[in-house]
Amino acid sequence: MRGRTAASTAAVLLSGAAFGAAAVLLGGFVVRGLGEMSYECEGSWPEGVTVWWWLLAGAGLLAVGGLGYALGRHAPTAVEEEPRDAVPEGAKAWGPTGEESRVRAAVLNKHDRPAAAEPEPAALGTAGRAALAVGVCLGLLAGAWGVWPAGEEGAAEAGRPQAKPPARPALAWRVPVAGADRRPGAWGLGDVVVDGRIDGLYAYGARDGKARWNVSAPAREAVCAMSPRVGRNIGLIAYGRDGKPCATLLAVHTTTGEVLWREPVGGAGVGGVAVADTTTVAVEDRAVRGRSAESGEQRWQRALGRECEVRALDADGDRTLLVEQCGEGARLLALDTATGKERWNRALPVESAVRARVVSVTPAVIALDERDKRGSHALLGFDATGTPKATVPLTGADGTVTAFDDERPLVFGDLLVTRVERSSSVATSVVAYSLKDGRKVWQHRTDAGMFESLARQPDGTVAVLVRGRLQVLLLDPATGRVRGERTPRTEEQPLSIYPELIPVPGGHVVVNHITMNGEPGLFAIR
Repeated sequence: MRGRTAASTAAVLLSGAAFGAAAVLLGGFVVRGLGEMSYECEGSWPEGVTVWWWLLAGAGLLAVGGLGYALGRHAPTAVEEEPRDAVPEGAKAWGPTGEESRVRAAVLNKHDRPAAAEPEPAALGTAGRAALAVGVCLGLLAGAWGVWPAGEEGAAEAGRPQAKPPARPALAWRVPVAGADRRPGAWGLGDVVVDGRIDGLYAYGARDGKARWNVSAPAREAVCAMSPRVGRNIGLIAYGRDGKPCATLLAVHTTTGEVLWREPVGGAGVGGVAVADTTTVAVEDRAVRGRSAESGEQRWQRALGRECEVRALDADGDRTLLVEQCGEGARLLALDTATGKERWNRALPVESAVRARVVSVTPAVIALDERDKRGSHALLGFDATGTPKATVPLTGADGTVTAFDDERPLVFGDLLVTRVERSSSVATSVVAYSLKDGRKVWQHRTDAGMFESLARQPDGTVAVLVRGRLQVLLLDPATGRVRGERTPRTEEQPLSIYPELIPVPGGHVVVNHITMNGEPGLFAIR
């Protein structure tokens, strides 16, 4: 009998523990609702407490209640010897009455004494009922407390139905939009991001979004050109009046915002601009000039032919690349950045007006989009001497390469990585092509949204900004496999037209080059 009682008590204890955990969840559901219970369990419980501790507490409390129940239910009762066919005087008969009682009494009277029987369970005792009630109540309260909003705000909301709490902010900081005009560019400088707007340059701390410095364009003049990169903390812009050529070059120190020099440009004004190491290179009127980045002093000049125009320009510390069109033909020139001396030139497969872009200086990669529909529409790669190596059509079986957006395709050694649009200007693939022979090396697709921007991470991975579910994917440039991701919890859609992704320490900053519906001009994702 004792063994059976112990087993029964253990079963009740286990049942009480299981019921306690269920009570905790029930308390949470009652207080906050099923959807919010799920949200709270993902990281918003009171500080230092997890849902498992509340489940354990509720289970323990209900186990105590179960123990009290077991003790009250299974306590043995005293059995007094009474006449086998009688009921103690003044007591209410227990069990069947009438004919059934007479039959039972007749059976019992056949024996001197009934066989020993296990005592019947007594009614639940007062102590057991009290312990069970206390355990149930405390278990439910534990569940309610575990999901009740903490702090003064939660206390203030306790008296009314709870709306679903907003998701944790996805944006570490934001800068409100200033006008809807297209931005000429942006610079990512480690712990500072510089936003190029038509009214000047504005620098913000990458960690907190606080304004660091700004350089305003003169009244009635707008920024019309901006170097793709900076060199030794010096950036170059150009500005001019509405409807007229860019008339002024300006160099700024990107750490302090100090204007280092201004240089007026006459005639046709300023074309492309670049900064490479200690030299700035710009198309000024009818010439390409190299200047000291620190002082603006001219170092070299290369005049353009009568019918020639520069379609694209960029430079690094070693060389400057120019796409120069003269009449209906065009060529690619490589100049020494420090001296302006020509290193090589290569005729391009062009017979009509062409739109061009320098994708990479070293190795040399350019994009051509000819007016002639049957002309050249491709990315072209060259070796160190200007010999063509690879051709990647702008439009092919994979879709259309986004070579002329605000961002450029990325080059990793002998690989060119770019976004590809299938239709309706929606990029749903990132594709890598070999610069040795132009073949496709890998492709990464998405069906969850669209790829908006690519950026090179400091560790050499490819960062991809995804629209739809705001997300940053990190891809291996050699294989296209996902190495990591950053997916903030938010229902907000802060991306506008032509967003640019800029890696910064601990996260990314996005610059919306055109804003249409009140999206921030810049925002940070952590």
